Amino acid sequence: CLLSWWSWRLSSSGGKRLIMAKIDDVFGKVPEQILATWGQEFTYIKTGAATYNPTTGQTTSSDTNVTVRGVITSINTNESKGLYQTTDVKVIIGTAELGNYYPTESDRMQYPQAGATREGKVLNVSTARGDNPIFHTLIVRPQ
Repeated sequence: CLLSWWSWRLSSSGGKRLIMAKIDDVFGKVPEQILATWGQEFTYIKTGAATYNPTTGQTTSSDTNVTVRGVITSINTNESKGLYQTTDVKVIIGTAELGNYYPTESDRMQYPQAGATREGKVLNVSTARGDNPIFHTLIVRPQ
C-alpha cells in the first residue's frame, strides 16, 4: 500500500520517518505563500487567562492583538449543517504570525467587511497539521 510505504519509509539516516513530517516538508509553506498573495490583513485577538479579583468581584483578562493575513469567505450552506448563522464567516489563516499558538473559541478577531471593521468571536477551530500546524480554519460570528 502506498500509504504504508510513505508512513514508514526509511529516512536517509536509516530510521523510520512518519508521514506527518513529510506533510510538513511538502505542504508546510504553501498556505504562507498563498496568503501572502491573496490574503488580507486583519487583527487576531488572543484572549489571555482570566483572573478573578475577590475584592471587586470582577474577572479580567489581558488580550494580545496580532496582525495576521488570511482569507475570509462566507459559509457554504452544505458545510454548516444548520449550526451556523448566515452572517457567520469562515476565515483561513496561516501560522506565520501565530507560530505554534492554536486558536481557541475564547479568541476574537477584527476584520474588514463592507467598508467597516467588524469584531467577531471564534466559534469553531479546525487545524490542518503535520508535525506542526500548517493553517487554521475558523468559523467566526460577528458580535
